[in-house]
Amino acid sequence: MQNIVFDQKFITDTSSRIAETADRAVFDASAWDDFVEQLGGALPGTCIMLQRFNLRRNRVDYDRVLNIDPDDEASYRQYYCSLNPWVQPMRSVPSGTVMVSERDCPSGSFSHTEFYDWLPAELRAGAAIILEASGDNLAAVGVHYGVNRAGNYDQPVSELLRGIARPLLRSVEAARLFERTLDRERSAAAIVSRSGDIACVIDDRLRVVEANALAESEFQRRKVLSTRAGKFCVLASDINAWLADTLRLLAADLEPDATTRVFFAHGAHQIAVARLPAGSGFRNPFSGSPLFLLIVRNLSVPSEAGTMAALTTAFGLTPAEQRLCEALLLGHSTKEAADMLGIASETARQRLKAIFQKTDTRRQSELIALLGRLL
Repeated sequence: MQNIVFDQKFITDTSSRIAETADRAVFDASAWDDFVEQLGGALPGTCIMLQRFNLRRNRVDYDRVLNIDPDDEASYRQYYCSLNPWVQPMRSVPSGTVMVSERDCPSGSFSHTEFYDWLPAELRAGAAIILEASGDNLAAVGVHYGVNRAGNYDQPVSELLRGIARPLLRSVEAARLFERTLDRERSAAAIVSRSGDIACVIDDRLRVVEANALAESEFQRRKVLSTRAGKFCVLASDINAWLADTLRLLAADLEPDATTRVFFAHGAHQIAVARLPAGSGFRNPFSGSPLFLLIVRNLSVPSEAGTMAALTTAFGLTPAEQRLCEALLLGHSTKEAADMLGIASETARQRLKAIFQKTDTRRQSELIALLGRLL
């Protein structure tokens, strides 16, 4: 940081440049990379970290770093993030607060811990601005340096962070609003045409985001389904534990054993769950929870004839591909569908690849979401 004068002109000029980048980040997530590069360029010799920490799952959901050893970054994400003693004081202050480690929580105060033993010397001091400190998440921008440099760096770094606080917070809130709008649109699209089945969209905490008329009616009747404190609930206790576990696996991009179950509550019903594809073409660091489409079908009521046939014609699917789509829509895995149809698993995978190409989808979850919207 030699040869740089940290006067008011430096703060104003640097804040203005970073504010423009932050404004762009609302619709272009790659701008957050530019933001980190700009901040590091303005403060040479420092390590920059933009992170969003999931407090409920005790993990880093998003990060962008500069001048940090890749091995140190990987070990932090995989283990040491859960031991970070700076998390608690950071989550206890309002968004927009600028904290200085040597003033608010010196690294020397936890020098006896495993985290301190791991913490590289060049990261043991710094300043950070809190972007989000409510609910399940903690997001912050940190500028790190060694304790031996804190006397020279603390004041100019904290002043710069205060100078960019308002544009950063404005961009974070705008990004959240943009993502929520997309969430509402895709939730409505996922259920709008499912007139024959109970359908709703929920998040990974079972909170109902959108529901069709049949679902709303059933929530009122409380014979098969209900909502408790805004959360989806099946009136068959074993299904709720299965559903919660399935959502957890799908949210982590893991494959559950099954995405469909049959249960009995005033008759036989089948419930199927699929993760909705992301609402935007980029990864927004301040996006909300993943969303899932739930379909509950009364097995005593025959399905409407002709709807899948119409979809087959629209996409040019073969009869064999149509039958595979029907099985997948019921929540069966590719292997389960192959067994049901009496074909080899490899044959089912090849047919699925052909369906992806014809429907312009890339993953099974995207295909299921598309079928859910159109059938």
